[in-house]
Amino acid sequence: MTDEQRLVAWGDELVKLHDGFRRDLANLRSPGDPLGGLLGGPLGGLGGADLRTHCLAFCDALHAHHEGEDGALFPHLGGEHPELAEVLDRLRAEHVVVSRLMERIRALLDTGPEGVGAELDRLAAELEAHLDYEEEQLVPVLNRMTTLPDNI
Repeated sequence: MTDEQRLVAWGDELVKLHDGFRRDLANLRSPGDPLGGLLGGPLGGLGGADLRTHCLAFCDALHAHHEGEDGALFPHLGGEHPELAEVLDRLRAEHVVVSRLMERIRALLDTGPEGVGAELDRLAAELEAHLDYEEEQLVPVLNRMTTLPDNI
């Protein structure tokens, strides 16, 4: 694959990554998930330690993704496309909201599973809206990019 082909698909790759986050969060929330219903019944078929492990792994991966966007991708896009300034500001602000929800989930997991399901539902609503908006605004731009930030 040439660099040009890689760049053309950059927006499509973002959608694939986002779809993975959507799937993983749905699995955490759904009693019919392949992991045994993490949240079905009294928080599903996995014990508290497994639930904690899966939730924390999800939160860590999402946090790392957002840090990469805030630290590398968004500054690069802002430099190349100043017309995206308001979009990028909104996305950064949404990252803060999502981060606070993940901190709340972490705190709940430290004390037990009570309330985790409701917080995962809140996270899902915020994250879905965020990912949809990001894809709507950035995928067309990303699929036309001819340069990438150095640290991606």
